[in-house]
Amino acid sequence: MLNRLIQTLEWKKVRMVLRYAVYMMLVMLLQSVLFSRISIFGAKGFIIPAAAVAAGIYLGGVRGAVFGIFLGLFTDMAFSETTVLFTILFPIIGFGAGFASEFYINKSFFAFMIFGTAAILLCSIVQLIHALLGGGTELLPGLLTALLQTALSVLPVMLLYLPFKEGGVMNHPY
Repeated sequence: MLNRLIQTLEWKKVRMVLRYAVYMMLVMLLQSVLFSRISIFGAKGFIIPAAAVAAGIYLGGVRGAVFGIFLGLFTDMAFSETTVLFTILFPIIGFGAGFASEFYINKSFFAFMIFGTAAILLCSIVQLIHALLGGGTELLPGLLTALLQTALSVLPVMLLYLPFKEGGVMNHPY
């Protein structure tokens, strides 16, 4: 009986990992197929940081950080401009969102949108700093592009709320 229970719990964990791997691939596909092609005044939407926020809020801080590591690795592989920028940034975002949802905020749509937008803005600012240090841009145009990128990403982030909420920690007893 105990062995059967352990096998059932392990299978639930495997299903959860597979579910979030599929979510990650869908977010990456949505980013690369749709948002990388739409450009307004040189800025493109960037929804991937909001996926790290969703994982952190609905899986918890540690699992959000682990999800963020894998999401960051794949994002860094997809973007030739960065080497380990998102691999470092996304686990911090996932952990921070998870920590905040455990102690300070509720797991509502409003909180998800605020944290998702803040994560996108943070990534835009870090990308701007990276470009400024590399000498490839000027401050004011880069700042305007970062703000426009964040504004373009706010509405599409709503697409990530329900899949993460439905598959999140609220439905899993472990």
